[in-house]
Amino acid sequence: MIDNFMAGEYDLMGGTYYLEGMEEYFSYPDYNAGYGKSLILARRNDSSIRTYDWKSMNGKTIGVYENARENIRRLKQFIESNAIDCTIKYYNKDQLFNGNLYPYLESGEIDMLLGNIADDTEVFRPVATFDSQPHYIVTTPDNQDVLEGLNMALEKIADSNPNFAEECYQANFPDSGTASIYINDEERAYIEQKKTVSIAVVENWHPLFCIEYAEGLHNGLIPDVLEEVKKFTGLEFTYVYAESYADALKLVQEGKADMMGAFLGNEEQGAEMNLALTQTYGTLNDIIARNKSVSFPSEGLVGAVVEGLQMPAGIKTEEVLYYPNAADALSAVNRGEADFFYGLSANMEEEIQRHHYTKVVPNTLVNNANDIVFAMKSPAETDLLTVMNKAINSMSSEEKDTLVNQNMISVGMSSLTVVDLLYANPILFITVIAGVFLLVVFLVLMAARSRVRSAKMQASLEKAEAENKAKGEFLSRMSHEIRTPMNAIVGLSDLTCMLKDVPEDVSSNLIKIRESSHYLLRLISDILDMSRIDSGMMTITSEPFSAVRLVDEVQNIMASEARKYDLEFEIHKKIKDDILAGDAVRLKQVLMNLISNAFKFTPAGGLVQLYAEQTGNRDGKAVYEFRVADNGTGISKENQQRIFEAFEQAGTSSAKSQGTGLGLAISRTIVKLMGGELKLKSEPGQGSEFYFTIEMPVENAEDIQEETSEEREGPCLLDYHILLAEDNDLNAEIAQELLKMQGAVIQRARNGKEAVEMFEKSRPKEIRAVLMDIQMPVMNGLEAARAIRKLGREDAVSIPIIAMTANSFKEDVDAAAAAGMDGFVTKPVDAEYLYQVLQKAAASNKDSL
Repeated sequence: MIDNFMAGEYDLMGGTYYLEGMEEYFSYPDYNAGYGKSLILARRNDSSIRTYDWKSMNGKTIGVYENARENIRRLKQFIESNAIDCTIKYYNKDQLFNGNLYPYLESGEIDMLLGNIADDTEVFRPVATFDSQPHYIVTTPDNQDVLEGLNMALEKIADSNPNFAEECYQANFPDSGTASIYINDEERAYIEQKKTVSIAVVENWHPLFCIEYAEGLHNGLIPDVLEEVKKFTGLEFTYVYAESYADALKLVQEGKADMMGAFLGNEEQGAEMNLALTQTYGTLNDIIARNKSVSFPSEGLVGAVVEGLQMPAGIKTEEVLYYPNAADALSAVNRGEADFFYGLSANMEEEIQRHHYTKVVPNTLVNNANDIVFAMKSPAETDLLTVMNKAINSMSSEEKDTLVNQNMISVGMSSLTVVDLLYANPILFITVIAGVFLLVVFLVLMAARSRVRSAKMQASLEKAEAENKAKGEFLSRMSHEIRTPMNAIVGLSDLTCMLKDVPEDVSSNLIKIRESSHYLLRLISDILDMSRIDSGMMTITSEPFSAVRLVDEVQNIMASEARKYDLEFEIHKKIKDDILAGDAVRLKQVLMNLISNAFKFTPAGGLVQLYAEQTGNRDGKAVYEFRVADNGTGISKENQQRIFEAFEQAGTSSAKSQGTGLGLAISRTIVKLMGGELKLKSEPGQGSEFYFTIEMPVENAEDIQEETSEEREGPCLLDYHILLAEDNDLNAEIAQELLKMQGAVIQRARNGKEAVEMFEKSRPKEIRAVLMDIQMPVMNGLEAARAIRKLGREDAVSIPIIAMTANSFKEDVDAAAAAGMDGFVTKPVDAEYLYQVLQKAAASNKDSL
């Protein structure tokens, strides 16, 4: 700082002490800015030196830093003026430890140490304080104009307020003396003997004692202060409960409690009641609450106070009435029995909220501060009074204010008892009673009608359930009927594409047919999903899955589509807990839908990014945030909510907006079922970001079976005997061709019964897997699977039975599993997925090979 000051970066520098010979660098004004404080520090546990008892310093040694000449001079003056006989021991610069002399005091080499107000007082305690050298605001010698202005200003300050510097010091070091307070050996022995102090308190006395409040917003000022006293002294406190302030006073006066928790009078009033008061531990405001019909102040008013308190002399009254508590006094004001009530502002406001006094209003003309103290019977137990005062004085002003403020929260109850209502508004009370009577009559008259309506509602409910069931059956049947011919289209396209020497134009057409078929399947799936949502049938599963693998699968699937759109596609992963429990299929559906939408509305050359980031872990659940961001066309404010509705689209181009408009509606529902909320941030021309956060339980790595995606070399099902149960000839032909291409040997059954008979006639372990259609004549696939499992053969239990069906609902998957099937492949059949399922089944049942 001095280097910058000398370089002219600023004109004034404060906190500068006068040193002889420094005038060539600093221009000192004629007036100082105040005096620092020097401290004489002692060890905190050294009881032989008592604070501000100068005689206890006789024969002791005070350590000083020899270069602190001015402070040493003032120390000598202090010693001489107080007739202290002690020794000063000097230390030079080389003897300092990290710039201080603390180790010499701590080790006992010296008894006391000369320090300043900024020194550490956690280990040591001040035993005396005196003014040290003055400090100045200085300028540089070449800055005479500033020096003249500084002299003028300081002279005016000193002339108008000679104590200004001292006031500034007190404002910035308001509790500088608290560090010197400690418990001596005599007081420590008293505490060990006393152990527990009983405190008289008024129950439910906001904001002073609130432990009994059911709301539990705070404990109250008294318990909070006593907790700090306990930390300082080691005393324990118990409470003796009183119904009123006057009863609490009586408990202390009769010796049934050691102290009163909160005395609300002054020293003179305490003396009149034969009580000794402690130091103030908090300040609360008093206030007037008056009846609306009177003015305050005015002549002839009847005032009210709580029993045990006195009406202040400055408040003129014709008569003073006394009540056990604030609630009774306010009720009297509300009835007009008293004109106003004088008491604690916070307590009064809380009572007004509790009881809804309609004719009482606070009056801000009177707002006096009330010092809150502990009180004990006089003559007081000297040690207890001293210990309590030390504990209270050891708390800083800021700490006391904090304790007061944290207990000022009003309970704010809004309950209204019958008695409160009667007192508050008799007319309203009568009106309410009459209304209740009329309501009872009305309910009796409506009872008969309700029975008839209930019967009608039951009939309507049964009808709705029947319609819902029929709708579900219709959707399932339609799904099956549409997917069956789609299986032929997709299957024949795949088979033809796999042939050698297919002309390029034919192969291109087949690829387009396949893409269009998959697009049609997505539309069908969206419509079915939306129907399930409308019917309340959409559900979310919870099975172990790998978050890393899910994100990688999304990247592999969507990367080719990004290349088709000529877009850059980036994945950002931050995954800590990989193995989670949830619905991986539905989560993947949401992410792929959001990414697909981003592709559609991002111009060629743009960027689409997927973020999958774990943001935390709560109670065994991983918190994941998923975001899909693009720099595309963006979405206007008016469209940002509309696009989440069913059948809504926001695109301006029909080519880009193709689809049902159901994707976002379905995605939002899925995310909601997972416990999250799908949100959007977007600006037209600035791109869009869809994001959501969900929690998923963390699972063990062994709960999920690793899957491999190694490249196949040659047929993967060579000499693999498969029983195919399929009633549709074309679908059977497609499945057979797909399987034969991988070396499998196929036996076909045209219905479930035929499949059971063929398996029963086969040699043990001859058939390695069964591909089972569900909807077949004579015996359906579910019945056939159950029948095979019941056969008295060893391989009947272990043979993999895989559903290969156009039924794609969750209920169909569950029904297949319940019938004993090991896998589920939907039509149209994805050849690669079918091969993976068969390979996985073979690996898990090696004994059948």
